[in-house]
Amino acid sequence: MNGPGHYRRAEELLEHAGQLLAANVAPEDRAELAARRADAASMAVAHALLAAAAVAGLSAPLDAAEAKAWRDVAGTPVMDPKSGPQRRPG
Repeated sequence: MNGPGHYRRAEELLEHAGQLLAANVAPEDRAELAARRADAASMAVAHALLAAAAVAGLSAPLDAAEAKAWRDVAGTPVMDPKSGPQRRPG
């Protein structure tokens, strides 16, 4: 998953957590709902942090080796119609 993918997933998880907030549940199910909401929000935060790290790593002034390492782990693959996704040349 690349930076934009993490950002999209964070948005999806936050929307899901918001839907859980709006859910009407019986009193005996509220603890379970609260736990699920907290899990979704925590996962959203993790994805948002990964997206932010990807942006920082891909846009920072780095030496060639560090720049290549960031592109390898956080860059968007280049699609080759014959062989599928490939990383951008570094």
